[in-house]
Amino acid sequence: MNDPIAKAKAEEARQSQILADAIHKAIIETGEQFEVPILNAVGGALATNIAEVLASIPDRRHRKMFRDHLDRAVSHALAQAATRPMAPVETIIVGGVRQ
Repeated sequence: MNDPIAKAKAEEARQSQILADAIHKAIIETGEQFEVPILNAVGGALATNIAEVLASIPDRRHRKMFRDHLDRAVSHALAQAATRPMAPVETIIVGGVRQ
């Protein structure tokens, strides 16, 4: 792999997978301490962390470019995840109503 762009993308994918696995493990292990883990709490925690990462980028143009990159990455990851079996969700709150 002599192409530097392909090499950078492969390294990004490798690091992303390692971090995704670590985050997933932390969510599962932390969720075990709650009687009924709520998916909204997971979403809120992830949103807070994403906002902190975005806020750390001082140039607003670069921040917007990175946010667009994240939006595309979420869409791509959702499409991939939808093809895999997932554990059932027990509790989610939509519009203040427990589902």
